[in-house]
Amino acid sequence: MTDRNKAGSSKAPLVLRDGLSRRDFLKLTGGLTAAAAVGSAPAAAQAGVQTRARIVVLGGGAAGLTVAARLRDLLDGARITVVEPSETHHYQPGWTLVAAGTYSVSDVTARNEHYIPRGVDWKKDYVAAVDPESQVVETAGGDRLDYDFLVVATGIHLDYEAIEGLERADIGQNGLTSIYAGPEQARHAYEQTQRLGEQGGVARFNIPNTPIKCAGAPIKATLIAEDLLRKAGQRDRVEFHYHAPEGALFSVERFDGMVRDIYGERGVGIESGSVLQGVEPELRRATFVDGDGNRETVDYDYLHVVPPMRAHDWVREAGLAVEDGSLAEGGWLAVDDQTLQHARYPNVFGAGDVVDTAIGKTASTVRAHGSVTPDNLVSVLQDREPQQRFDGYTSCPLITEVGKAALVEFDYTLEEVPTFGFIDQGQPSWMWWRLKVHMIKPLYYNMLRGRYLR
Repeated sequence: MTDRNKAGSSKAPLVLRDGLSRRDFLKLTGGLTAAAAVGSAPAAAQAGVQTRARIVVLGGGAAGLTVAARLRDLLDGARITVVEPSETHHYQPGWTLVAAGTYSVSDVTARNEHYIPRGVDWKKDYVAAVDPESQVVETAGGDRLDYDFLVVATGIHLDYEAIEGLERADIGQNGLTSIYAGPEQARHAYEQTQRLGEQGGVARFNIPNTPIKCAGAPIKATLIAEDLLRKAGQRDRVEFHYHAPEGALFSVERFDGMVRDIYGERGVGIESGSVLQGVEPELRRATFVDGDGNRETVDYDYLHVVPPMRAHDWVREAGLAVEDGSLAEGGWLAVDDQTLQHARYPNVFGAGDVVDTAIGKTASTVRAHGSVTPDNLVSVLQDREPQQRFDGYTSCPLITEVGKAALVEFDYTLEEVPTFGFIDQGQPSWMWWRLKVHMIKPLYYNMLRGRYLR
């Protein structure tokens, strides 16, 4: 069946079950992609707030670059410095597509120099320490940067070493994979899945009992691998297990039920109350612990590792971390969950994965932080109260197979907040796969330039 009307034909366009024709959806997605390309052009110059303030942005990932670009547009005369050691920018939302064989490693890497805003200084170094009382940042190279305002956007520390017997360098060997470890390791996950299909065996996937970036990614990794084997005619050779802490597999009730149903239909065993505690790579054995501390050691041929995650040590050492509650152990940056202003230092703001908000460690959340954080910083700079509010928005194109996904959008209430209210976004469809593969990437790179913020 074709979605085009031939000249002179009386055929109506193919209409989706939710009432949107395939042709109209292609027009919609194509139009948005074209708009993203146009959005990369420089915006018309507008008068910014006059200031001589020194602003240091820690981190040059998605959040840091987006905030720096927005501040550059809002202010005139400010000295803005981004502290980021890496010259490579990683398009992390695309790593699951590398694991699916849809993207290459080069599709998800770029040069940071292309996205550091004009007029913004770039200090290529690591953060060593911050003194919020003296308002000084110290870099690993020994430089001291004085600031009037500080934005912390240093992301997450992937704590592979918190798993007994495991080092990050082990990923990619002895059946160990992890799409979180980088694009090359995501590619290895794809290749290892193919080897698993040829040889057969036991595949295990885990999710830790800490907050993680893109909470849907472990589910995507599982369903992508299962789908690749099923379509290759090798599914019956592999046993699948998904190890998760007690509680929901996904924080939104409807999608938790959807994932459980898909796992049941496709023979993925759910090992509830099972947290990865140790690995013996040479023996290909993994140890899991339940809520009562009971340990179980099992064999694997393929183990996709999602490590515990936390903020970098210097956040706690600087006295900037949350001190009480369930998030205190991770040392996350203590911010007001709506204004993203620091809980104790009014000239410090957060953005991205490092903040202690309960949900929302995704690139889509950065689109919201990218306007809330800099706008509120400028308000404080002008001796006004922060006006912008972050509602907890986050989004996840939840890949259910190569070629289909559901589009999950929700906020602090854990209720759905769909962008396309006229379509059932929870129904896995080629539409959301197309959105994931073709649309989100250009929107993301324009976000880094301060465009298309939420």
